[in-house]
Amino acid sequence: MTTPEAQEAAAKQRIIRHMNADHHDSIRRYVEAYASKSMWQSSGAEMINIYLDHMIFLIGSHQIVIPFDPPMKSFREARERLVEMDKDALHVLGRSDISITAFIPPTVKMGHLFNFTQCLLAYMLLPRPANFRPGSLLYDGLLYRVPSFAAFVAQISWIVFAIMLPIHIFEAGLMGKKQEKEAKKH
Repeated sequence: MTTPEAQEAAAKQRIIRHMNADHHDSIRRYVEAYASKSMWQSSGAEMINIYLDHMIFLIGSHQIVIPFDPPMKSFREARERLVEMDKDALHVLGRSDISITAFIPPTVKMGHLFNFTQCLLAYMLLPRPANFRPGSLLYDGLLYRVPSFAAFVAQISWIVFAIMLPIHIFEAGLMGKKQEKEAKKH
């Protein structure tokens, strides 16, 4: 039969191994929220020890101690306490518990790529009506075949630009507010 000290040491090692292997994101959040380290400083953080009243993390050659308040009574409380501390860290950092693990660029779906390209070209070309007149690269390379269309676009380009700009500023503001509300929920 194993001694209580051996059981405690085995429990500590299981917790440390599990946290370092499967919950590095939580370790980073603990260090950022409770030790005021930056996102870049916390990237290499690892848990090196855990006691009933505190945890010790290593960042480079620096040890960081994060206390448990109140201290745990046994290591059976560790899972619940660490999950609770992670939720608190998310709240302190103003982040959501939803992690974005993959970015899908607009080039993946042709509709998104087309929409993105049209908006980008509009913002680049519309503010300057001279882009649609003889002598410009766009006119001489493409629009010389449809001079009436080029003249029409040159005439209304500032109107289209003046409508597009506030619409997209408003849209970006709405997305920012929605993201802020979502972060506050969690």
